[in-house]
Amino acid sequence: MIARTVALVGASAIFLMVAGVAFRDAYLIVGSVPLLMFIVLGHLVESRPHLEVKVQHASPEGGIYEGETAEIRVRIRNVGHDIDVIEVLDSLPEELTLESGTNHFVGAVRSGGYIEFGFMVRPRVFGVFRCGPIRVRSLDTLGLFVEEKVIQSYADLKVYPEVQHVSQLHIKPRNARSWSGEILTRRSGTGSEFYGLREYSPSDSFRRINWKASSRSEELLSNQFMSEFGGDTIIALDLRSVSVLGVPPESTATYATRAAAMVAYRLLRDRNRVGLIVLGNRLEKVRPGFGRRQFDRLLTSLVETKPGDGWEIGNLAGYLSFFFSRMTQVVMISTLMDAKSYESVIQIASNGYPVFVISPSPLELERTGREGGRVEKVAEDLLRLERDTRISILRRYATVIDWNVREPLSRAVRQAHPEAARAR
Repeated sequence: MIARTVALVGASAIFLMVAGVAFRDAYLIVGSVPLLMFIVLGHLVESRPHLEVKVQHASPEGGIYEGETAEIRVRIRNVGHDIDVIEVLDSLPEELTLESGTNHFVGAVRSGGYIEFGFMVRPRVFGVFRCGPIRVRSLDTLGLFVEEKVIQSYADLKVYPEVQHVSQLHIKPRNARSWSGEILTRRSGTGSEFYGLREYSPSDSFRRINWKASSRSEELLSNQFMSEFGGDTIIALDLRSVSVLGVPPESTATYATRAAAMVAYRLLRDRNRVGLIVLGNRLEKVRPGFGRRQFDRLLTSLVETKPGDGWEIGNLAGYLSFFFSRMTQVVMISTLMDAKSYESVIQIASNGYPVFVISPSPLELERTGREGGRVEKVAEDLLRLERDTRISILRRYATVIDWNVREPLSRAVRQAHPEAARAR
């Protein structure tokens, strides 16, 4: 391909020649000769570039969290002839901000050699983002010939939602199962809460002897503690199009996903089994499990699912009844923007499941940064009245948190459980 340099120099030579003939000026005609000679000699001397390269594109394998930076590496290996000038550009999605370094490289590379460069990016929001394709361009020394290629090489960067550490979230399964956890039961066991006294047994630890009570008795007495077990929880995240308001990172989908990650983290820390159902552009399901690996699976599902209408929320109650026992707690995270989500919560609770609803308020998000007039104020009041009515009815069937997204979720949960807040 002929570069723009040839076109500009050729146009200038023709302009000077035409102007010299028109004005009968020999100097203008003579001035066009060096330009024409430059083009002719360049074509005779310079060789056309042959762009034959292999590209390696790399990003952090494990992904990063919101607020962190990631390094993107690009390695170009020349498997063809020497390249006098090579230009490389790595395309970045708009959700990634260039923090340091550059995604644009210009240099030279010999045959069999390679060039490598890296740069740091910072995500504006969580998700899965693709860097690429790689645009490569080579020029000869005089810049007369150029060859361009778009190489379909990509580096996927996973950005997980930020998970705030909370000491207590006051969301616990009501029904305990057979493994140890943080749910207190009315049975003696190996917990930390005092249950009562009993006669000392040789198998008891000396640290369990209640010496004060034993001094008033004719026999040794041991402390008994309440058993602490874990339970099952399914987090149902509503990312249907009708439930999403705003543009990331200031969107209800963003806050709802962060809430799901925080609830999952706390429940897993309390040794509960946690599963996930995401209703978005597809139905994403994660079977209940324990531990750090399960948390990684949950985060991966959260960032890979986008808002959409891949599944009908009215089928959720039937799906839960078919696959999970009534001892499973359901944590529903939804803006409750439509009647279907509202009816789905009632149906799940009517089927016998304990339901905990976290509803990010779209009204608070929409009102931020907007000065509405009288008409907007009346519309907002009507929407708030409708939302308050729905939530008041839902509270007959489930625990409902009307969450102002401008406040921490843990504070909203504590306000819904004042007795738990006083206990702390």
